[in-house]
Amino acid sequence: MVVSTVIEKPFIKLDADLSEGITYDSRNRSLLWIDIKRGCVYRTFLSGKEEPGEVKCYKADSSVGVIGLTSDVDKVIVGASKSVKILNMKTGETEVVAKYPKDNVASNGWQLRSNDGSVDSNGNFWVASMCDFSCPEVLDLGTLYRLNAKTLKMEPVITGTGISNGLNWYDGHMYWTSSKEHIIYKFEADSATQLPDLETKTPFVKIAEVFKGYSDKSFVKGEPDGFCMDSRGHIFTAVWGTNRAIELDTSGKLVREFIFPAKRVSCTTIGGKNMNTLFVTTGLNDEPDADPNDMGGCIFKVDLGSGVKGVEKNKWKGPLTA
Repeated sequence: MVVSTVIEKPFIKLDADLSEGITYDSRNRSLLWIDIKRGCVYRTFLSGKEEPGEVKCYKADSSVGVIGLTSDVDKVIVGASKSVKILNMKTGETEVVAKYPKDNVASNGWQLRSNDGSVDSNGNFWVASMCDFSCPEVLDLGTLYRLNAKTLKMEPVITGTGISNGLNWYDGHMYWTSSKEHIIYKFEADSATQLPDLETKTPFVKIAEVFKGYSDKSFVKGEPDGFCMDSRGHIFTAVWGTNRAIELDTSGKLVREFIFPAKRVSCTTIGGKNMNTLFVTTGLNDEPDADPNDMGGCIFKVDLGSGVKGVEKNKWKGPLTA
């Protein structure tokens, strides 16, 4: 039986276009996320009672697709529009670490941008490219890259991607979201390098199958978006277009759903003092028939209970040049 939890109020009320890429840093109890369209990185510090403090915005680029933690709590690595940067949140300055090949311009001349990614256990920064908002449609022109922390080379891992999103590793496997296909894929991964064996690519979850019994038939077209994993290997993924984030067990079975007053649920992370609070980002719903009470752009939180334990984020091990 699927357990449903309805969340009615936001944790942080925010005037944002597309909140995404949320992460938690236990070293200073900070919550960080981005607004992709505004190119901003946000940070707030949680109090002893788990309440948010002042939210500060740091302009990093024209667009920002993903951030990763580093060895310095005041610096994050940023997937920007045409490059990867280090953002110094003490000074607000950024410095380029690496550039995308050909300034992130596709073979047909379309401009690409960064989307989601992750930091692996070796401290490399994985970041995907995809069609920019200026493109007339989303074609399979993107690439999932690994930015090597030692060589600073952008190494292509998966090519011909449409919308590359959530990415993580567990128990010898890599899990990767292809939002355009509405699928989370599973690969066998090398234990030393974390690189996937592309020949082992297997659908782990198809969103259409997860929601096939729901009365709202539009849910089968929901897009899996950003996700996090807990210590058991359960996936907590946002599902864009469904008002929901869902919990999947290690077999891909739906066990819990979390329902928000925002249609466009975009990303999740687990944090808090007990590492069992789910923090969730959402995007502004600008559809003509959007619910006027939709709270897209806000940040939400859910207490997952004592049976869940989040996993500390890996840190970028390359240079901190900013």
